[in-house]
Amino acid sequence: MKVTSSLLLLLFLVATASTSRTAAIRLYFNDSGTIHTLQQNSSHSHYTAHNIFVSNGSTLQLTNGASITAPASVDDGESAVRIDDATFIGVNGTIIGGANFGGIGVTISSSRDNPYGSSNASFGAGMAVYGGDAARSETTQGGDAVQVIQSGSRATFDGGTIVAGRGCSREVCGVSNTNGNAIKVVMGEVIVKGGMFDGDFYNLQGSIAVYGCVAIIDEEEEEDGQRRIKGVLSDGNVIDVAYVGKEKQLEIVYDESVCPPPAAVAAPTIADAETSSGVELDSVRRSNNSLLVLLVLVPIAVSLAIGE
Repeated sequence: MKVTSSLLLLLFLVATASTSRTAAIRLYFNDSGTIHTLQQNSSHSHYTAHNIFVSNGSTLQLTNGASITAPASVDDGESAVRIDDATFIGVNGTIIGGANFGGIGVTISSSRDNPYGSSNASFGAGMAVYGGDAARSETTQGGDAVQVIQSGSRATFDGGTIVAGRGCSREVCGVSNTNGNAIKVVMGEVIVKGGMFDGDFYNLQGSIAVYGCVAIIDEEEEEDGQRRIKGVLSDGNVIDVAYVGKEKQLEIVYDESVCPPPAAVAAPTIADAETSSGVELDSVRRSNNSLLVLLVLVPIAVSLAIGE
């Protein structure tokens, strides 16, 4: 069979295109009751171009600096880690949503009437989760770092760094209104006791409870017109994020013990009092001297009058 140069060129281009993108790998943990641990210094500690699925009552624990990075393509899944009717324990490690298309870091979901119970995900102080950044050639919306999408699902944050993916406009990337969310709740429950958050809290039909010395600041009081959650979380980290959703679905569990101490106020001095009243110190001193003279002279005058 005669092979033309055009056919050879076509075969070369196809082969090049197929190898130019890092091969994405789907990894499944779906054996009920089993705890799987991904950790640094193990046989697999860095999972690059992976979509990891945890389901059917299985448990995945990320510890000791292990990392998971989703592929830069939506073809193999939108989330770096997806928890379905299962458990995720994030102790120490990094999860990054797929770049270019604004991939999601972690998704927590529960099926109705599943035999394994609710899905639960916990994030400790050593965790970092990033939504995927967008690219103008692929999408304009940055990815959410963590999303909870079904009733019966719960995510608990005791610490960690949670960062929304950066969005793009036609002109520039990083425009705030195209960024993803640090936390997105479609349905389900989120509990925030600690952590550092860069990105909005978006709540559609779920619930978010925030623990600490925090308050809801109405949009009328903010320059950007957004309702915000501000204060100090139970772990001591400062929180200042926009809240998008109904206020009745946001619960503040107030903890006065983590409130910053009030600023020390110095006791007022005579000089302060005199200055604040607009009276010069020299004038006060002259007044005091005059009063002293009167107190001395008056008794003398009285005794002289009696003597006469």
